[in-house]
Amino acid sequence: MAEPATALLALWNDVDPALAAEYEAWHAVEHVPERLTVPGMQWAYRFGRAAAPRYLTLYGLRDAEVLEGEAYQRLLRDPTPTSRRLRPALQNVSRWVCALVEARGLGQGNHLAVWTTEQRDDDAPAYRLRAGGPDARGRLVAQRLAQASPLPWLHGGQAQAIEGRWLMALTLDGPGPADAAVYARLPVG
Repeated sequence: MAEPATALLALWNDVDPALAAEYEAWHAVEHVPERLTVPGMQWAYRFGRAAAPRYLTLYGLRDAEVLEGEAYQRLLRDPTPTSRRLRPALQNVSRWVCALVEARGLGQGNHLAVWTTEQRDDDAPAYRLRAGGPDARGRLVAQRLAQASPLPWLHGGQAQAIEGRWLMALTLDGPGPADAAVYARLPVG
């Protein structure tokens, strides 16, 4: 049995619209499954929405050091041909490495409502309402780690900062509150 995840890798991004269909197929069938071969990468979930940033991918990690390990670093250094070709098409990339405070029920529900904040605020009205509501299926709380290494292939024009120190999310069966970025679940594999 895999060790529980204690860290989280969250990646937000857009892609050149001309390559969106190819990106979605590659990301679901090749990229995310390839990442899950790295020892210590426990799980992954993909989400999408119409607004920017369009995509959010979450990876549960045994610990944050998994990202410094040789298996993960090899994937960054030696990408597949499709990965190498699509990297320049990625836009508005933001990468958070986090300490995972709570992750339950992430595989449930068909939407993910996401908040990024400077302060952890379990009492924010919409979060509290939804966390206890009948459509809340799961909950994620993670604190961003300041010392995380950037992606070595990412160029400045591709990056976009997502502000905050806390990532809080709820998995829901229906659309989320207006004050959250709400993503629909996308397939993996």
